[in-house]
Amino acid sequence: MLQAKYTKPNAGYDGDQKMCRENLTLGESYEVTYVSMGQSHTNIYLKGIEGCFNTVNFDFYEDGKPINIFRDPRYNPYLRRII
Repeated sequence: MLQAKYTKPNAGYDGDQKMCRENLTLGESYEVTYVSMGQSHTNIYLKGIEGCFNTVNFDFYEDGKPINIFRDPRYNPYLRRII
């Protein structure tokens, strides 16, 4: 299960910071339900919380281990091999 830990409250745009500040607790981890990765912006959706969040505000973990979602083809559609 992919987890996002809210660790960077000052990253991103003002709106990103406000969304996190109003809905999350700094240092807490949240279950990621969906990753929407684009070429220049990536959002995540968190279980039980309405709206999306910019990935710049988080560190990611899977089974307790750090993971780079941008280098993992399960989360980055640009790395998936076309057959």
